[in-house]
Amino acid sequence: MSERSLLLALNLDGAGNDPNESASYAQEAELAGFHAVSFSSDGLLDAVQRASFSAPKTQKIALIPVIDALFTEPFHTATQLASLDIISQGRAGWILETQNEGVQAQAVGREILSDHELSTEVADVITTHRRLWDSWEENAVIRDVASGRYLDANKLHYADVQGKSFSVKGPAITPCPPQGQLPIIAPAPLFTDEGLQHCRLNGADVVKLNSVNLDELLAQAQSASRKGAVAIDLDIYLDTATETGAQRLAAQGVQRTERAEFTGTAKQLTEFLARFAEATANPGDQRRHLVHLFPGDLRVDSQVLIEEVLPELKNSNQLAHVGNTLRESFGLPVAKNRFQEAS
Repeated sequence: MSERSLLLALNLDGAGNDPNESASYAQEAELAGFHAVSFSSDGLLDAVQRASFSAPKTQKIALIPVIDALFTEPFHTATQLASLDIISQGRAGWILETQNEGVQAQAVGREILSDHELSTEVADVITTHRRLWDSWEENAVIRDVASGRYLDANKLHYADVQGKSFSVKGPAITPCPPQGQLPIIAPAPLFTDEGLQHCRLNGADVVKLNSVNLDELLAQAQSASRKGAVAIDLDIYLDTATETGAQRLAAQGVQRTERAEFTGTAKQLTEFLARFAEATANPGDQRRHLVHLFPGDLRVDSQVLIEEVLPELKNSNQLAHVGNTLRESFGLPVAKNRFQEAS
């Protein structure tokens, strides 16, 4: 394979609600060579808080919170994500999810959306984020002591988004993020001809694929990677010296997720990751593709990954370079400010 295209992310939800634990695992993952760690809002602290705590304690690893796009205010999430990108110096991303369920909808006085409405609303939400992140030009902050001006008002712009169910005027209340536009990872079913698109100005950067069947997942990745960057999720239960991954999974008795499950040895996982890298390899395309790992037990599986899987992937030259920003790691082009381009 001529171009190393494999990116690896480690989910840190198993660290619990202690932000120091999350930060410690993030540091270990960074030293091992992971490209990113992810955080969900399943506990007392939300995903952005956990990621933000880890930001100043790490140097190169990307920090990607999982955030609902439906029943959270897009102005606020755009601000939070821009702030995370600022304190991490360009290492933030967004794994978009849609909690299109009755309890969440009723909590904010809304109803469950149809598939068409869902795709359209997500497109509006992402457009809002994109335009808010562009609403401050890169050099809008001038700190001109002589004139007493902190900002050049001509370099701030209204977002002016009018969605089907909300509107946002803007501009943002934070400067533009270092990446300009944070990479957004969104589930494949949301991409439709009339809804969410796969491009920078009005869409997501990475398509997240899903199948419980590993071979089907690889086939989807091979097909979708011809059009752009892709990501897949894997629940992993790796063999240890005392138990097989399958035994560990059975002993935990946890409720199965909708993600594909991998049980087996470190060598078998390495072989699967190599198959993914081969399936998504395209010498004419610089974009890279992500495998997002969800450990059955973070303490146990992360050690197997760090001690056995990552070294083998490095030795076989499978892992992509860890970029200075998440956009760089994905091989995405430098984001240009739409308002600055228009002026």
